[in-house]
Formats: sequence, structure tokens, C-alpha cells
Amino acid sequence: MNKPRKISKKKLAGAAAAVLALFLLFLGYNVLFFTVYKGISFSRTYTDRNGALMHIFLTGDDKYRIKTSLGEFPPQLIEAVLLQEDRYFYGHMGINPGAMLRAGWETYVKKDRRMGASTITMQLARLKYGLHTRSLPGKINQTFRALFLEICLSKQEILEAYLNLVPCGGNIEGYPAAAWYYFRKDIKELTLGEILTLVVIPQNPVKRAPLNKYVSPELLSARKKLYESWLAQHPEDILLSTEMEMAPAIEARFPYRALHFTEYLNTRSLPPADRYRTSIDIQLQNICERELESYLVRNRNWGITNGSILLLDFTTMEVLAAVGSADYYDDAIHGQVNGTSAKRSPGSTLKPFIYALALEQGLIHPEKMLKDTPVGFNEYTPDNYKSEFKGPVKAWHALTDSRNIPAVQLARDLDSPDLYDFLISGGITGLKEKDHYGLSAVLGSADLTMMELCSLYAALANGGIKKELRFLPDFPAKPGSSTAVLSPEAAWITLRMLERNPAPDTTHPQGGRNIPVAYKTGTSIGFKDAWSIAVFGRYVLCVWIGNFSGEGNNAFIGRLTATPLQFRIIDAVLAGYQPDARDMHRALPPRTVSSVRVCAVSGDIPGEDCSQTVSTWFIPGTSPITKCRIHRKIYIDTRTGYRTDETERDYIRAEVREFWPTDLLEIFNQAGLPRLTPPPYPPDENTPGTINRGFPPSIVSPLSNTNYVIQPGNDRYNRLVLLAGADQDSGELFWFANSLFLGRAKPDERFVWAPSPGTWDLTVVDSRGRSSGTRILVTESGL
Repeated sequence: MNKPRKISKKKLAGAAAAVLALFLLFLGYNVLFFTVYKGISFSRTYTDRNGALMHIFLTGDDKYRIKTSLGEFPPQLIEAVLLQEDRYFYGHMGINPGAMLRAGWETYVKKDRRMGASTITMQLARLKYGLHTRSLPGKINQTFRALFLEICLSKQEILEAYLNLVPCGGNIEGYPAAAWYYFRKDIKELTLGEILTLVVIPQNPVKRAPLNKYVSPELLSARKKLYESWLAQHPEDILLSTEMEMAPAIEARFPYRALHFTEYLNTRSLPPADRYRTSIDIQLQNICERELESYLVRNRNWGITNGSILLLDFTTMEVLAAVGSADYYDDAIHGQVNGTSAKRSPGSTLKPFIYALALEQGLIHPEKMLKDTPVGFNEYTPDNYKSEFKGPVKAWHALTDSRNIPAVQLARDLDSPDLYDFLISGGITGLKEKDHYGLSAVLGSADLTMMELCSLYAALANGGIKKELRFLPDFPAKPGSSTAVLSPEAAWITLRMLERNPAPDTTHPQGGRNIPVAYKTGTSIGFKDAWSIAVFGRYVLCVWIGNFSGEGNNAFIGRLTATPLQFRIIDAVLAGYQPDARDMHRALPPRTVSSVRVCAVSGDIPGEDCSQTVSTWFIPGTSPITKCRIHRKIYIDTRTGYRTDETERDYIRAEVREFWPTDLLEIFNQAGLPRLTPPPYPPDENTPGTINRGFPPSIVSPLSNTNYVIQPGNDRYNRLVLLAGADQDSGELFWFANSLFLGRAKPDERFVWAPSPGTWDLTVVDSRGRSSGTRILVTESGL
């Protein structure tokens, strides 16, 4: 039988040294790389700009925890915790031997009562590792874990972790979360009475934690006992004795403010963090919510039950208030839909950008006369609300009165960029191809979100620079998030035009607000969306009224429905505005913008016959410089009343009359506003045929660059109507097709033509020799 080999002492020592080295290496690694919060998640929280909690989300393990640094805890709370849980915390190495001996004697020898001896470090070990410590082996495990924590962490780190993880009832863990849940306060704002209430909960959370605002007698008894210990250290707090006899005011619920806004942020890719300070100003948020609720109560009989509001500071691009719907919890109005981020038809709220582009491209200035008359375009035939037309209208008035025809006409004349190009450059997402919209985008066929719309209006206030909205002030804006979408001159003038839009009320006239309000309304097709968006002071405010179900309502008209609510909010916001700060937001014109005089009637550069002029904003080198053609001096034979070209006779009187195109003159007549038209020449007089400064004919029908399909042999479907408006002194119009004379007609008189298939260049010439033309394609139907 072989004898066992003896292991030398030298080898045993070497093995022991190796094991010790591995242990020390393991221990050193854990000490160096140990993190107390590893495997523990914290709730993502959102506060307003001043730190007040608005929304807290559950962790992955369905807990509410708010991570807070030790320096943020009030000293009174830390002192109370040490007094209640571990008076010798700074004097031991994780365990208190004396306390453990007493607890062991009472619990396991005398068996009189269970007595705890856990230090804060031991309690942290139980919380971190999920230990069961009611048995002796569990206590031993807890003791060694506590010693390990003392090796790895400083006392401050241990105390901070305990304060953040201590159980406070239900799924509430940590004093910061408990402070918000039970008292709706930040931990730093707690009173001493509230601190003492919280500190005694963790010893028996099941029995002591308030439930539905109910405070148990055991909680009150434990708090009173702690207060007595506190008085021994702080006799100056004796005045708190009366409060300690009463139950504390408990909320037992978290604040949930701006739910749509915080949920929107929670779905976005945000910088890594647990706590986010948002841009929301809770006072302004309260104003918007209160005014919306009050407005809906007053107008519920009109079927107005829901709305959304967005308020931002265009100087910083920070969102200050966001109301996604009237009631997040109301399923009847689809309350959980976020109206600030939902795509909706913007109605006419895009019109200011058409005018801004037209200013930039030299098509108009604010006083330029535009035509508001019935007209059709190749792919689109717009109309005005109630099918009313105003004839000649100034550009600024066409914009503020939301006239459709002038806006569509300008949109058609825009050239690189047009409205669609502008929206793309402005970062509007989800748009279809340009051909899908055509000119209908002018009236809101391209859907936008309220956030996108507000960012475009902020660009008007920021000199044409489009910037991204900001939700988190503590994080810098992304590089390259600013884009020039308009010239500073066009942006500034457009806002001045919108400032001339009269306020909808008489109680607070716009001048009385001391801050100009530039606003535009919008109503979508089918009365599904009512909008009003304003720039005032340093703010952009957007209001939407509608139904998320898409149901229309004849009451959903921007000016009548959304604007009154908007101005109530504006007045409430301005009520808190410092009077001396109001004039600071009166924007000065760019140096490249001038003030010039133009004809008060036509809006063109005044001629020698224009008697009245007005001031308008001008972009030198860009704005149109057409000379007025409305006012013209004529000579009248007082003997006959006819017009004459003689000037020197005693019976000749010189007068200045207005010469309007015939289509505009017809609109004046329909409106009951006849103009004093110039008298005709004598019927037997052969008037000069020279081209003068009047208006050339304007072809209304057929539409230019359009394909017309005819059916030869069918008189009903092989004819085209030729129609044109002309200057008042045109007399007759002469129609030509490819230089072939077709016939003559009076201005605004329909001339019927039966064309053959082919490409036709149509020309109309008036009796003064002025002309205009268009090209059409005529094809034969295969039927």
C-alpha cells in the first residue's frame, strides 16, 4: 500500500499565499470598480424650469425612485435619520457590536421581543442585495455585506444610497420620491414636521405609510417619540409640539402636470439622465390650462369641447407651456391625443409665408394693390369664405383678412423657393411630393404639427432664421439646428403686416396692450380645425380648437373660435409683464428696409396725378416700383360732357379720375360701391390708338398651359369661352388665335370659339393697343 505523499510546508505556504493574493485581487477589483447603484434603476422625472416635479415614470421594476445627491438633502432630514436609525453611524465600520449583543440577548436568549440592531450600512446591504435577514444565517450574510460596503464606499456614499433607496410604503423608495408623493414637495422644501413624519415610515412601512390620505395612529406615535428625541437635541423647536399632536396633511399622490408634454419627451431620444429640468414655466402652464378650461365651459353649447395650446419664447426657442388636450383622462374627447405634436391641416396659417416670400422676391410691398376677383388656375379654383370678393385690396389687408384669391395668385407667381420649398427648408416632416399639393397647400392641404407651425412663426420674429424648439434648457441646442428660411427684411415686414390685424375684442384694444400683437387665423376645409397663432412680446402663442375624431363643426372658425381664447391668454400673460419691459420688444426695422410714400389707392409709386399718399415699408432694389396707373388726368368738354384730347379751350375742364380694370369695376358695382368712371369719347370721334399707361387686358378664360378636350360634331363639347378683363378706356377687345383674327367683344363679355385640335397661342388686344396672351392645347376626345 502506497503511503500518501506529504505536502511540504513550503508548498502549503505558497498555496495559501496564492489564495490570499487572489482574494486580495478580487477584493481590490471590487473596491476599485464597485458601484452601489449597479443593477438599480431610477425613475425618469421631469420638472418645470424651477425644479417642481411635473411627471415621474415607473422604473423597470415598477418602483418610484428619484436619485438625489447627498448635498441636496436638507441637514435636518439627515440628522433626523441618524437620530432614528443609527446614532453612531460615523463611529462604526458597518456594524455596531454593542447593539448586536443587546439584540441577540433580547431576541435569542431572553426571547422577550425581537430587537433590531441594524446599522444604516446593514440596511443598505439588505436593500441592495435583497437579503432576507430575519434568520440567523441571513443576519450573518447581512453583516459581512455591510463590512464589504464599508470597505468599498465612503460614509457619505453609504448615507446617500440609503436615503435614495429606503422603503417608504408601497412602491415608493427613497425620501425624495416620498416627499413628492406624500407632500407634493421637493425634499429641500419639507418642514421639520414633514421630515419627522417621513423618517419614521421606513421602520414599518406597511403599518406606518399613509394610505389615501389616511394617517395611522402608529405613525403618529412613532413621530411623537422621534420628536421627543429631537427636542433633547434641539429644545428651540418646542413650538412644534402642537403640530406633533395633529395628523399631517397628506397628498398620497404624485403631481402629474403637462402630461402630453412629458410623455412626448419620454418618447424622444434625450441625453442620458434620470432627472430632466424642462423649459415649462408652471405659472404660464397654469394660465393656458385655466383659460382653456374656462373657455370650453362657456362654449360647450356650441359643440366646442377640446383644444390645444403651445406657448414658446422665440428668443430662446424654449417651450414655456404645452396643453395637448383639454383633459388627458377624458376618453370622450380622445384626451390622450397630443394636439401639439399631431399633424393637422393648418388652414390659412401658412399665408404669411407666401407674403413673406412674395416680399423677398419683389412681387409686393405692404400697400401693393392685389386683385380679389373670381379666377381659376390650371389645377385649382379657389374661393373665399362665403364666396365674397373685394376687388382691389392692399397686400397687408389681403393677408390679415385672409383673402384666398390674392394668396393663391401670389403663390402661383413665386419662383424658387415657392411655398413647398419653404416648408421643406423649414424642416417640416411627412410632406408628400410637391405635385400632390399644387396651389391647394396655400389653404392648408399640407398637414403640420402645432410645434412645426410655431417654429415657422418664430422664424418671422428671429429675422428669418428657423430654429429648433428647445425643451431642456440645461442641454445645448444641436449644432446646425438653425436655418435661414427668409430674408430679415421679408420676415420683419411680414410681422408688421400681421400687427395690423385687428384684435377680436373691444375691452382690450390692441393699442391698450402696449405691445403689438401680430397674429393670423386659420380654418381647415370642412371646419375641422380652428387656429389662431400670434407673435407678441417675446412669445409665440398657438391655439387650436377642434375634435381629434376629425368631426367637423361650423363653429370651428379660426377668427371666431380660436382667436378669442388666444387673446384671453395673451392678456393674462401680459398682466405679469413688467411695464418697463414692454417697449423692449418693439422690433426695429433692419437697416435695409426703408419707408417710402406710395399712392393711397393703388399702392404704386405715386404719379403726378395722385393726390393722396401713404407710407409703406420697402426693400430697396427688390420691392416693385410700378408707377400708379389708376389716377389719370383727363379733359372733359363741358358743353357735351364727353371726354376729349383738347386741353386749351375755355370749355375744357381737367379732372383726375380713377381708371379701374373692368373686372375690378364689376366687383365694386356688385358691392354697391360704384366708382366715378371717366366719361367716354364722343361716339363719332376716332380716338387715338396709342398705348398709354393703363392696364393691359387680363385673360380669365381659358386657363394658360391647359389641355382642353373637345368632341368634334358635338356643339356642346367643342367650344371654348374666351373672357378677359380690361382697362376702363379699352372700348373693345380683339381676339386672335395663332395670329388668326377670331372676333371682337366688350371687356368682360364672353366670346365663344370652336377650335380645332392643336396648340393655340391666344392673344387679346384692346382698342388702345395693349395686349396679353396665353397658350393652350386642344385635343380630340377618343369617345
